[in-house]
Amino acid sequence: MKFLKNNWPICLIILLAAILRLGGLSWGLPFYFHPDEWNMAAAVTRLSPENKFNPEFFAYGQFPLYLAYFTAKFYNLLPWINLKAIDTTEAIFFLRFWSALASVGVVYLVYLLSSKIFSQRKFLAAALAAFTPSLIQIAHFGTTESILAFSFLGIVFFSFKVLEKPALNNYLLASLFLSFALGSKISGIIFAVPLFLATVIQLLKESTYKNKFKIALSFLFSLTLTLTLTLFFSPYLILNFKESLRILTYEAQVASGQIPVFYTRQFFHTSPFLFQLEKVFPYALGWPIFIFGTLGLFFSIFFIIKSLVKRKIHNFELQLLILNLAFLTYFLSQAFLFCKWTRFLAPIFPFFPIFVAFTLSYLSNLRYLSCLICIIPGLLFSSIYFRPDIRFTASEWIYKNIPSGAKVLSETGNVIDIPILPASYSNYQSLVANYALHPTSFDFYKLDENPELLPRLISYLENSDYIFVPSRRLFVNHLRLSEKFPKTARYYELLFSGKLGFSEIKKVSPFDYSLFPIPYSILDDEQSEETFTVFDHPVIRIYQKTVKLTKEQYENLFQ
Repeated sequence: MKFLKNNWPICLIILLAAILRLGGLSWGLPFYFHPDEWNMAAAVTRLSPENKFNPEFFAYGQFPLYLAYFTAKFYNLLPWINLKAIDTTEAIFFLRFWSALASVGVVYLVYLLSSKIFSQRKFLAAALAAFTPSLIQIAHFGTTESILAFSFLGIVFFSFKVLEKPALNNYLLASLFLSFALGSKISGIIFAVPLFLATVIQLLKESTYKNKFKIALSFLFSLTLTLTLTLFFSPYLILNFKESLRILTYEAQVASGQIPVFYTRQFFHTSPFLFQLEKVFPYALGWPIFIFGTLGLFFSIFFIIKSLVKRKIHNFELQLLILNLAFLTYFLSQAFLFCKWTRFLAPIFPFFPIFVAFTLSYLSNLRYLSCLICIIPGLLFSSIYFRPDIRFTASEWIYKNIPSGAKVLSETGNVIDIPILPASYSNYQSLVANYALHPTSFDFYKLDENPELLPRLISYLENSDYIFVPSRRLFVNHLRLSEKFPKTARYYELLFSGKLGFSEIKKVSPFDYSLFPIPYSILDDEQSEETFTVFDHPVIRIYQKTVKLTKEQYENLFQ
């Protein structure tokens, strides 16, 4: 009780963070909408003592897979639990559980880091981290991003501890977090930068060769422990080195743009830095945290430069230096990649609440009002996971309003086609049982490269009663790239203008059905980086044929 009395603010913040992250973990189940999550869950179901726990999946490390597998096994040992086999749904849930738990840990680490830097604004930074939209989002995905963010902050924290005292235990704890990162994703090697910088600073500060030797030895020992633990957490990096290397090389080539694939088209003709500043940070962080955080980054850099010029370097300045260099090193390593997915920047999203706290230190009179403004986007965003998935909502509307047997044209690339309903929708089981609707999932990604597809599309348009647009995944990218994909762009231009003879009859937006119903325009994020919306909160559009056109009329429109 004494602990709670003395630490109630951070306990309350952690509780709120846990509610926002652990609540709604079963969103979308038993269906899956995130391809990475699905691949990882499928790998978990393949694990067994018989195959020596080989996941046969090497795009990521095995650490999160083993966490989910052994947690599920322990859960299934409980006498009141009937499930004895790990299926995909159970695997997804436990992957999400560890992702959410790591995200709660991120909030606590933001508090610990802020405690090292600030005296009074540590609670403010932690509260902002609890309500950061992207941190809430990645906590609900059973992927590696939350674990990576947690690991990176842990390494930075113990790098701060090394600055205070280069003791071996601080190095070993930093190496533990680094092995978590490397065991989840090998690119986490860049997380070693703050520990390396802290070691260099300590070596420069020490005057005796004996102490320098101890510091260097501690650093080398921590690297050895990191390698050992990484291979323990992710043994198939070595046990199946050839296949791991092949997959990792392929993923690196996709990320750098050397291998073009359909799901990276949004990055054609995009500029480093500008894309992240326009399409990623404002939506992933919310505009207030993005703006105040960016100001805080520049303020802290200016503060460091000012201290260096005046040669007044204390532990506070060194901590800020480590924090900023860790942030900038990681950001610059990702900014120039061809693929600029939101998830690539997940490890540095928790830095922004700390930078915001730095900014608000200069706004003492408006500090609490500014903090309140900063948490509103995250509070609104979190409502996504406390309501039925938007695809269930759209499907319910379809079952009620579109006649059974209607001919529907839809589009590929959205993992699962609507309409769908979970088993819990018992009120609609009789309706669904007698309902027949099988949308034609057309591959618009190949429309411009395969001449056989346009006549087929025209035939579908001629015979379809409805058109589904399940997300912004296709139309936003191809309308922007109309010169490169003229046929696909033309299709969407004609559809949205009504010239195809179809009119929009329903637009299902996730925020219209949230716990806090608000106009969609306030949180319109369809222009963000595609994967930020399409996995968990796409906008679904439904069109009905109102004017019947002939085959020749459609052909003329496309000419």
